[in-house]
Amino acid sequence: MGGDELAIKEQPENQGHTLADGTKMKAPALLYDPSVKRSSHAEEARTLATRHTTATLCTVSKQHADHPYGSFVTYAIHDGKPIFLISALAEHTKNLIKNPKASLLISENASDDPLASARVTLVGECKKLEDAEIENARATYLLHHPKAETYVDFRDFFFFGLDVSAVRYIGGFGKMSWFEHEDWTKAQPDPLGEHANDIIVHMNEDHEDALVLYCETMSAASGVKSAIMTAIDRYGFEMEATTETGVHPIRLGFSKDITTPDEARIELVRMVKQARKNASL
Repeated sequence: MGGDELAIKEQPENQGHTLADGTKMKAPALLYDPSVKRSSHAEEARTLATRHTTATLCTVSKQHADHPYGSFVTYAIHDGKPIFLISALAEHTKNLIKNPKASLLISENASDDPLASARVTLVGECKKLEDAEIENARATYLLHHPKAETYVDFRDFFFFGLDVSAVRYIGGFGKMSWFEHEDWTKAQPDPLGEHANDIIVHMNEDHEDALVLYCETMSAASGVKSAIMTAIDRYGFEMEATTETGVHPIRLGFSKDITTPDEARIELVRMVKQARKNASL
């Protein structure tokens, strides 16, 4: 699953930012094949939500005239929806009992430029789980939050779940979309998600020469002074190539879908061998 298989409403190209002189910002020319396979926004959003365990829960205030009320919470993804273990004393719990409408903001916060970080807002109704759901939800939650074992059975703590009806995903500047419950539930987290950062660090620290070679021989970039890997997923990887004209994004696809770090290593080695052959032609 990837690309156009989901009914995602991405940001129209003509809705870019307006510059100081009144003209519309234009996207730079791509230096790679735009048809290269990539994760859908729904897949990226599911991967982001699965990888994290803390977020901002926004509820409708009971005490302050229906104002939005944001709370720092811990969560886990269980059967495709965020679940929470929350105290009856918490303001957000009181708010949800009165009005279940809520949203959950999950952010990467991994970039030097915070607004370039990926984030997702899940919108829906957050309600107390039924008794039949609690046993499995409890196991999932404690797997991600083992310290909650000390209070999980307190009588004034309850499991709630957010039934996602709509999703707003922003993957960085100019990369954004709305999608619905069906797209969210169909999408699967990327199998490399929890390993991606380790692979990226390894490639940038030990194989910058290979990254430059990828850019020079497998994209339209030329005169590449340096390159760094910025992302990797089951379908391929992304780089930033620095040339005389600036910093340019490059995406290259794998020959097959990757599911493990070892498969990613094998594929990256295969590609660098191909890049060397290309360079010798």
